[in-house]
Amino acid sequence: MSIVGRLRQYVARVGDALRPSDPAWRGAAVAVQLVAALVLAGFVAAEVVPHFSVQKLGASAVMVGALLAVGALGLLAFALLQRLPQVYRAVLFVLAPLIVLFVAPAEDWRGFALPIVLLLLASLIGGSLLVLRRSGWRLQRQKMAALGLLLGVAGLAAGLFAIFSDKEPANPLLTDYRLEDRTLAFENPGLHGKHEVLTWTYGSAKDRHRQEYAAPATLVARSVDGSRLIDNWEGLTGWLRTSYWGFDARALPLQARVWFPAGEGPFPLVLIVHGNHEMEDSSDPGYGYLGEHLASRGIILASVDANFLNGSLIDQVEFYKDRPGLEEENDARGWLLLEHLAQWRDWSRDPGHRLFGKVDMDRVALIGHSRGGEAVAIAAAFNRLSHYPGDASLEFDYGFNLRGVIAIAPVDGQYKPRKTGTPIDDVNYFTIHGSMDGDVQSFEGAAQYARVAFRDSVQPHFKSSLYVVGANHGQFNTTWENLDTGRLRAWTLDLDGIMPAERQRDIARVYFSAFLEIVLRDRMEYLPIFADSRRAAAWLPNTFYINQFADSSQQAIADFEEDIDLGTTSLEGGSITGANLTKWYETRIKLKWDTLDTHAAVLAWDSRAQKQTARVDFNLPPGFRVPGGARMLVVSLSQAGVGTLPDDWEGEGDDDREDAVLDWSIVLRDSHGAEAELRLSHDHALYPLVHAVPRRASFLDDNDPTEVLFSSYAFPLDAFLAANPSFDPTRIATISFVFDGSDEGAIIMDELAIRAVGP
Repeated sequence: MSIVGRLRQYVARVGDALRPSDPAWRGAAVAVQLVAALVLAGFVAAEVVPHFSVQKLGASAVMVGALLAVGALGLLAFALLQRLPQVYRAVLFVLAPLIVLFVAPAEDWRGFALPIVLLLLASLIGGSLLVLRRSGWRLQRQKMAALGLLLGVAGLAAGLFAIFSDKEPANPLLTDYRLEDRTLAFENPGLHGKHEVLTWTYGSAKDRHRQEYAAPATLVARSVDGSRLIDNWEGLTGWLRTSYWGFDARALPLQARVWFPAGEGPFPLVLIVHGNHEMEDSSDPGYGYLGEHLASRGIILASVDANFLNGSLIDQVEFYKDRPGLEEENDARGWLLLEHLAQWRDWSRDPGHRLFGKVDMDRVALIGHSRGGEAVAIAAAFNRLSHYPGDASLEFDYGFNLRGVIAIAPVDGQYKPRKTGTPIDDVNYFTIHGSMDGDVQSFEGAAQYARVAFRDSVQPHFKSSLYVVGANHGQFNTTWENLDTGRLRAWTLDLDGIMPAERQRDIARVYFSAFLEIVLRDRMEYLPIFADSRRAAAWLPNTFYINQFADSSQQAIADFEEDIDLGTTSLEGGSITGANLTKWYETRIKLKWDTLDTHAAVLAWDSRAQKQTARVDFNLPPGFRVPGGARMLVVSLSQAGVGTLPDDWEGEGDDDREDAVLDWSIVLRDSHGAEAELRLSHDHALYPLVHAVPRRASFLDDNDPTEVLFSSYAFPLDAFLAANPSFDPTRIATISFVFDGSDEGAIIMDELAIRAVGP
């Protein structure tokens, strides 16, 4: 016998010796039963017997029964799989994970159900076709194969129709909506300016992949060490990342594309930074439209290169990790912006440099998109610190006069100093988001908006958020366009529901330019558009906008932050009373992906449960006088999206109701008893929650289609005076919401306040 033959015999004998016998398998089964019995006995002794009740016993029996049923179903599934022919089983087990990974549009069971159904239909169609081809004249088998083929094709056609057919409008009340024209009598900030625009770059002068940052770069900038802010630039993926870029986290290049106004200067400086995208597909060129626009209006824009912090397929080499690739790198993105500003500061101070006297470092602002939208908030926080919060050995020396921050569809909470959201104090803040965002589907900028605080009693500041129905994530960047999910899953997106790219970028031109005119040039005449898009209607595409606005002059009457007492106001000595409400409670507001750092009051009414008109009264402290210069009553509201009937309702009817526009009376009573009344619609009526459905079909998405989006309302006290000339607007005693406009409704109120005359 040959050596190979003997070796095979030896391996076979070893295999036989190691293969468990039937008694071994029976013994193993008995051992597993024994362990299960001991575990069950321990559970009964620890959880059921102490404080025994029949209810506990019944609940425990149901739980144990459910677990046994799950195990039985698993056994059945395994048995069925064992009966599959070997060739099909092999193909299924080897290829199914690949198909599921690349086809699943969501991460919950709905996402995995789609590729599984696809596999079943493909199997049915393929099997039927082959049987029809080879079955000859076996009519019975042909009939069954034809039926299988028909069912498979019909199922596939039904699925394609469900995904790609036209859908009913997600927000029918907005189908014919027209933005009322209350446009300001000033120049459209979205118009091209008078400056000639110069374009150039600065960089390392040795970029391997982009010539504009290599030898032809106009200016050579330094490299910076970000190793203490970046996690996981190591291992195999770190080696691959370094081999691609030619540097690691210890030598990050400062690189940017610059749009510069021709002229003497000095000009204000704005940096913009992109978010996460395929690192090999540069994102920084995508803001050229903003660079051309702002530079033509006398503002320098530098689009910062942070592509080396982005993700890549090379990260998946370490697929076994919870998060392959760089981890929590957004603090590095924010820090990188400040390092860019430090480079600009050095250039502008050097008498021998070409930028000496050209850059106004006293007027600086930041813009960030997606992860860059969180990065600009981090930069605003780091700008005032002396040390990096995660490692005090890294000292900061920035202190720039940062006038404002714009966050485009930002994420929030990737970086959390002390495990809390990033705070921003005394910096003007604006954030924008779109309902058709297929990437960051939750308005995360609202979370940062809630954390922006104004503590400076001298310098005025404001914050604003803008929600745009029809805008998506990527069209704010011309490189990203409408592929919010990436190319592989772009088929899941409802591209027809997205507004045209140029219209979306028109919104950016108008709002970003107006914001920068205010914060960099003190042109306060543009401020009203940040509280009310109707003040820019002639400059904007027609769609539904939701504005939220606050400034440092506001004095809260009720912001629901002071305690857990429903009956108190933010003003000491004030009180809140309600009548005929079906629901009244305070809560923290949940977004789809986050919880706002703010509390709000939920108020609901329903004539089926309370026949008399519902109301809520905010009673101001005795002797309260409206502060001098404060001539505007403001309130931040949203529909709640909750049922209007009491939780213990046992009457006729259910808690489901159709979306409706809400309106009611706002009644002010002064200390002498004189009353003046306006309708909520004196500003604008309250629309239902926006249904944001960026996917072609609901089963392709695991996100809730709605979330609370606060809208700001402003009522001039003079308008109440005009309604009743005997009313004294300086001596308000009570502010009442009288819900007399509809039989039912549920709202959330974030803040009721008085502020100076403004938007």
